[in-house]
Amino acid sequence: MDRHSPAVQLARRMLLNRETGNPSRPQPVTLLLGPVGSGKTTALEAIRRDLGWGVVHAGFDFGQGGRAGTIDVLTKLAYGLSSKWRNRPKPQFVRFTIALIAVQAELSGRNRDEDLVQLKSLLNSFHGIIWTPALDRALDTLTETAKATGLVEPPYADLFRQTFPHLVRNIRPRLGKALRSLADFPNAEGRSPFDALLELNRLAHGSARDAKAVNEWLMAAFLGDVRENHPRMAKPEEKSPCTCDISPQRRHWHNWVVVLDDVDHAGGTEFLADLIAARERYAVQHPNDREAHDALLVIATSGRWHDDWGTAWLAPWKPASGAPPAVRTIADCEEASYDDWANPANGALDSPYYPVRISPQSIGRIARILDSGARTPKVTLAHRATGGLPSAVEQLAGRLRASDAREGDRDLLTTDPRDEQDPCYRRLTELALTEHLDDVHVDDFVTAAPFATAPWLIPDAAQSRIDQPHVGRILTELRTSLWVRARNSPGSTDDQAALHPWIAANLVSALARRGDGDGPTYTDQFKALRDDPDTAQDPVRLAYCNLALGDIGEVVTFFEREFNRIPHAEWIAKLELVLNAPDDLPPERDHAELYEELVNLDNARCPNDRSEIRNNVARLIAAGWLTANPFAVRGQDQHQVIANAFAALATTSHQPDVGALVSAKEAARRGEFP
Repeated sequence: MDRHSPAVQLARRMLLNRETGNPSRPQPVTLLLGPVGSGKTTALEAIRRDLGWGVVHAGFDFGQGGRAGTIDVLTKLAYGLSSKWRNRPKPQFVRFTIALIAVQAELSGRNRDEDLVQLKSLLNSFHGIIWTPALDRALDTLTETAKATGLVEPPYADLFRQTFPHLVRNIRPRLGKALRSLADFPNAEGRSPFDALLELNRLAHGSARDAKAVNEWLMAAFLGDVRENHPRMAKPEEKSPCTCDISPQRRHWHNWVVVLDDVDHAGGTEFLADLIAARERYAVQHPNDREAHDALLVIATSGRWHDDWGTAWLAPWKPASGAPPAVRTIADCEEASYDDWANPANGALDSPYYPVRISPQSIGRIARILDSGARTPKVTLAHRATGGLPSAVEQLAGRLRASDAREGDRDLLTTDPRDEQDPCYRRLTELALTEHLDDVHVDDFVTAAPFATAPWLIPDAAQSRIDQPHVGRILTELRTSLWVRARNSPGSTDDQAALHPWIAANLVSALARRGDGDGPTYTDQFKALRDDPDTAQDPVRLAYCNLALGDIGEVVTFFEREFNRIPHAEWIAKLELVLNAPDDLPPERDHAELYEELVNLDNARCPNDRSEIRNNVARLIAAGWLTANPFAVRGQDQHQVIANAFAALATTSHQPDVGALVSAKEAARRGEFP
């Protein structure tokens, strides 16, 4: 991912804080969403490289192991932001550091005057110009207190010890103003600055210990330091990178940027909630402050959806049709902007969060990775099979570069003579599907493949009486982990969401090649889906299951009967849903051989009095079903068979408008149907 990637371009569009004469503007918590392997961490790394030395920034990775508390994260961010930036004064997180010292001080809590003297002495010891060994020993004591009292989470104790001294050394000699501002907090209840710090220490250690209040106080102190330091450090340097959407001659200020990776891990969403709550409290308490909004642009990544974001934003798998008008749909990186977040249209709800979808890799970038032309069979195969998932493209790149992908091949991605394990099963294991499901295993996901890939079961509003273990939990997990996306396709079929092609194809392929005795088979499970009472009531769902089981004659009969009974656009929408049914046909057999066999099967099913409609529907379904397999290499000959079938059907139509058939024919010629 380079500096022109969609995520980098989004960060650049969000960088403007304000122009001269204007007040600071509120900043969102921007969430880059994508499933495992979608390049979220790579996107953040590219953003940080692009910011370089021209924009003050820092980061934290919640996925490095263990739970990160708000204090751990703030300490690391303060350390990163207070680095020496080229041609700029050094930031000093005085308020935050003083509050940290007060939190960690070992006070008796029995005699207020003695505690006050001890706290003043401790702070004044760090106020001097000369650093002494005694101060190092004092820092060691404070750090051990933080660890012992649980203020710092154990996995981050070493990090805290490394960063805390740096912060303390930077507070000299600017204590007075910072102390006064630390008393400007509800828990201080109008106390003097040192009395306020005693209260903070009591909340951290006393019998009325309140970790939430401590976090609130420290977050407020941190944001106060940001507000003070930002104006003198945010002007774009004359020779620094600046790509704001305004003229460089117009004087303006950049945001500071905080990048947070994997906020779906322990502590991440809690930190974001603490940050947002602190911003809202300050805005309420200082309604007339032109600088009420801090200048932190937070860009975070998440591989999971959280209900906290769902009040104002539609979950990625929910269709826009039928959604409340006040709820907003999520944009892709290319379309996202500050104005899109700050100015919701049509009465949509405001939100401190700005969820944005990580963009998949384009077919052009995949072509560059594979050192091939953009429309060669191997590039088209990689693009369709992976859905642009960067980790999947990387997995396939070596083999595809060395292969000669022939049109009609079906085993290029499903077999690997160098791999003793089924490659599809191995890929599923690497996707960490079971990380959040204690008693569910990859084998359970494979067993549930027919249900997890059935289009009518993907939406969370789906109703079904399928009696299969773990199916509901697996479907919920696939949605939550962002493997499902609303598709909103036309037509009357209930096809409003789609499972990511990479995981869908690997699930079905692993089930199709499951060994005897290793669990329910492909046929067993698709029969269970077919025999479900809800499936039996819907002829389109029934046709989908019949085709997955290889009963092409039954499917051709249904679509022949429906051809002149319903509008052609509706007929095509239903057909496309059915053609995307999986198959367990032998992958070593190529397209041409299987196509001929399928057409012959339908001829055997209905040998006499065959109509032209049936002949063309049979060719269309046989070719379309084989071509829809995301692991099959498409080719122009296949596309032409489908296009010819649509063209022939248009001549036999009894309806006054065959435009939908003509459009489908053109889409087929371009390789876009199904």
